[in-house]
Amino acid sequence: MKKIFFAVLGMLLLVGCSTMKPNLDPGIRKISIPVVTNGTSQYGIDTELTDFIQKQFLIDGRLQIVAKDQADAILEGTIRQYQLQPLAYDENGVIISYRIKMIFDVKFTNQKTGKVDWEQKEVGGISGGTTTYMVSGANGANIETEAVARQRVYRALAEGVVNRVI
Repeated sequence: MKKIFFAVLGMLLLVGCSTMKPNLDPGIRKISIPVVTNGTSQYGIDTELTDFIQKQFLIDGRLQIVAKDQADAILEGTIRQYQLQPLAYDENGVIISYRIKMIFDVKFTNQKTGKVDWEQKEVGGISGGTTTYMVSGANGANIETEAVARQRVYRALAEGVVNRVI
């Protein structure tokens, strides 16, 4: 009985491994990540998001970030929308929480072929670029600033980008 169990387990592992296919061309070792385009009126989010994406690639460590003329591939992004919406109010009509949503698109170009390998609209899907935060509440618990909450959005988007590339 144990032999059958281990045989089935082994086959499942092999089948699972065979479906894992890396997205990245093995010849791509260096990537250029220019500052993302900011299509919104929200100042500074382009450089902040770019920093998070670059840091996430450094953490991953599989690709070296270089200048455009030295890169095997270029990763370009556009922030299409930034929304800050009141989410909840207290009994006096004062806003106590907000929702931040960023819509971010990415394009990955292989410099060796000169062709766009892929494009993805709305990285992270419906909720990947969204978070909520409290600006007031009982005993000051869980109160944040918009800038701190925005960092959670950047981190989620950067992880989504790296996962898509790799």
